[in-house]
Parts: sequence; C-alpha cells; structure tokens
Amino acid sequence: MRARTTMGVLAVAIALGGCAPSSEQSEPLTRTESLWAARTEFVGDNSRMIALTHEAGFGTVGDFTLSLQTKEEPYGLTVVLDALDTSLDTVDLSSETTLVLGLVSNLEVVSVTSGAQSYSLTADEASDALGFDVKELGTDEARLEEYLDLSDD
Repeated sequence: MRARTTMGVLAVAIALGGCAPSSEQSEPLTRTESLWAARTEFVGDNSRMIALTHEAGFGTVGDFTLSLQTKEEPYGLTVVLDALDTSLDTVDLSSETTLVLGLVSNLEVVSVTSGAQSYSLTADEASDALGFDVKELGTDEARLEEYLDLSDD
C-alpha cells in the first residue's frame, strides 16, 4: 500500500510539473530584433513594407497608406498620412525614414506627405547625416542597435 501511495504521489508530482510554466519561455522581441526581423530586400514586397513602416514608428503619427514606386530606379516609398493634427514641418520623421531606408536593400527614397505638405529623404542624404552607409542598418544588427540607442536619447 505504501508503495502504491508513493507511486501515486510521484505520478501527480510529475503531471503537475509538466503544467508549470517553462523556464525557457521566449521573451518579447526588443525593438532591434523586431526591426531586424522586418527588414527586406525589395521595396515591392507590399506586406513586408507595411510591417516595416509600422515597426519603424510611422503608426505613432496616425493612420497612413503606402505607395510603392517600383517601375524604375530609383525605387521609392511614399507614406501618405491620412490626418495629421499638426504641420508636417513640426513633426520629425527623420528616424522613421532613415530606418526604412536602411532596412530595405533596394529602396533609395522615402517621401512622406500630408495634404499639400511633403518631406523626402534619400539614401545618400541619410548616409551623409549618419556618417556611414544607411544600408548598414540592414546588414549589421549591432549597427542597427547603436543607431536605435542614439536616436532614443
């Protein structure tokens, strides 16, 4: 009887042990990891571009639509802000546009429009401002993390 009780307790302990949360549960992705996972080679991949623009932070300024310029080089992306509560001149979107330029291999220009106002940044302009090739953000995860750390300050 004692052996049976011990076996019963042992069986319950094993069963309950399997119900405990795993110590290897995955942590939420960091911003660097999310952006790194969202990068893409081609601006023509519409679903990837939607995900990337959200990860880059365009969603924080309101609703928007995307227009992809992929018929001929230079390939571009236009982010059309639906309803911006303030002037586009007072909103700094340089970090968002830089991230998208860096994380899409064949993207050369990002434009943002809101009504009659517009802002554009080319890959060359972003590279000049950074002091390194903006495309390194999409080829070197450590460089991406450094950029994010600096832009968050």
